[in-house]
Amino acid sequence: MVMNIKMIRKNPWHLWLIALFLLFMYSMGIYDLFMMLGHNEGYYLSHGYGSQVIKYFTNYPIYFGVLWVTNLICGFAAPILLIIRMKAAKIFAFVSAVSDLLLIILTSIFRNRLQVLGANVAGFDVFIMLITFGLYGYCKYFGNRIDKIE
Repeated sequence: MVMNIKMIRKNPWHLWLIALFLLFMYSMGIYDLFMMLGHNEGYYLSHGYGSQVIKYFTNYPIYFGVLWVTNLICGFAAPILLIIRMKAAKIFAFVSAVSDLLLIILTSIFRNRLQVLGANVAGFDVFIMLITFGLYGYCKYFGNRIDKIE
């Protein structure tokens, strides 16, 4: 445990910046998941979503939900694991990115994602996916410097 604290203190500033940014983004994603699947009307209205979006998330298929939750849990855990220098950060980042990629592709094909959610939401989702793949690349690069073995 003492070794972990010493290693955490030696983390470079860019690791902290990346990790905190991604923790913030994935925290917002988790919040969004609960609001969207909880059918919070106030949340829908505050984002300007209409009846088409409400219908989209009503009876949301479980397999898409699994991809979404996997993306969020792994995307939230990866920066934490990176901060404490666990090699599993790379795996979690990869699983998160691939889950997001599959979710975007499959919901675009089978749920008409782009038309229902709009170009802005779709573009933001692609941005999140790309930064998650970026996190994977960073974890892979930084993995050579991780001394902690699980």
